[in-house]
Amino acid sequence: MKIFARALLALLLPALVVSGYVFLPAAQAPSQEVAASEFQVSVDPAELEIVCAGALIEVGGEDGTELDLIERVGEAGVKAFSAEEISVPPTTVGSIPIEVKGSEQSTELLSAIQTQAASRQRASGLAASYCEQPITSGWFISGASGVGNESILSAANWNDVDTQLIVELHSPGGMVSERYALAAGQERLITLAPLAALAGVYAIRVESTSPGVAVALQNRWSRGLTPLGVELTTTTQLPALQHWIQPVSVLAEGYQPPVLRLFSPGEAAEVVITAFGEEGPELFRTVVPKAGFAELALELAAGTYLVKVDSDVEVLAGVRNPALDPLDYAWIFPQQLFTSLALPVPSYKTTLWLANPGALAISLTLTTTTNDRPSYQTLELGPFESAGIPVSSDTLLVQSANEFLAALELLDGAGYAVIGPSENKNLGEDLVVSVR
Repeated sequence: MKIFARALLALLLPALVVSGYVFLPAAQAPSQEVAASEFQVSVDPAELEIVCAGALIEVGGEDGTELDLIERVGEAGVKAFSAEEISVPPTTVGSIPIEVKGSEQSTELLSAIQTQAASRQRASGLAASYCEQPITSGWFISGASGVGNESILSAANWNDVDTQLIVELHSPGGMVSERYALAAGQERLITLAPLAALAGVYAIRVESTSPGVAVALQNRWSRGLTPLGVELTTTTQLPALQHWIQPVSVLAEGYQPPVLRLFSPGEAAEVVITAFGEEGPELFRTVVPKAGFAELALELAAGTYLVKVDSDVEVLAGVRNPALDPLDYAWIFPQQLFTSLALPVPSYKTTLWLANPGALAISLTLTTTTNDRPSYQTLELGPFESAGIPVSSDTLLVQSANEFLAALELLDGAGYAVIGPSENKNLGEDLVVSVR
């Protein structure tokens, strides 16, 4: 009997265990609500740093016969605007960094320009540029080589670490590239003739393998023994579907029109160009080949124009604009949109050009300051309208509730140049962090 009971228990015990696992309710852990903990972290932006490119560069000496000689000539004048107390030398030979601390960063915190008039055997005219923030990559479209043309790239590494600068030269014949070592605190002057060979037009892409570097492209143009101008570009661009370029002033009517250069790094592009002037818009069309260039003469009546470039594929754009009196030329590039812009004013005869890129009228306030004494002016700009205001103050500030375009046009006995400003800002803001 005992044996039978034990056998029965051995058969039933596993079944009872299984049934208990299946049918008995599982134990429930007491529920707890976990509240989120939130706190705010303030991430201050890094010091705002901009770099002025430095004085003009000459290759081969004044007459061009001294092989392997590349050096700066003269001095560039520097003017700066800042909401803080800063010390900026009035002139410089090499590139010069300017730094300031501030949590609210914009051109009102720091903005600077440089200018230099040249009168050399192979180069004359006025070179003026905005002092830009260092970049990690970007494009120049204004490269030129061959008889009478010369392009020189300058690069300065004002970081504490070494870097390499990758330079890609894109011409109708294809792409070539070169790497240049840049030690911390080093500046290099690079003639692009060996890379460009005799390419009449080319674009340059630059990229730093470490933190950003300051880059600039200088161009010289001459015909025979007659220098036709110098130009300095510090503003790089990125390919885009739309560009706004201004002021395109017709300054050599009957001699040579402004020429729009387009480059498509990718596929072929169909481009529509609209030039807005006092007599209404003028329309142009062109096609840019795949990984190629197109140059279009903008045959326009005398006046100043706001140029809009629309493309179905991202392209680069720039206008080379010659002047007869004085004999010089300037490259004018796509510009940023602003709602507030502060600038120092050059010592040369200068016009501030403001433009409305929108389909509705806008109102702007212009504050000019001389010897700490401000003067105020209000302007109304209709759709796609631009206006030029002569300025001779120390600084200027433009503000609007709507976006606008702005540039400084220098037209003086010393030469002709256009300065297109950029916003100056590092990333940094208040962050809300939730911890659960």
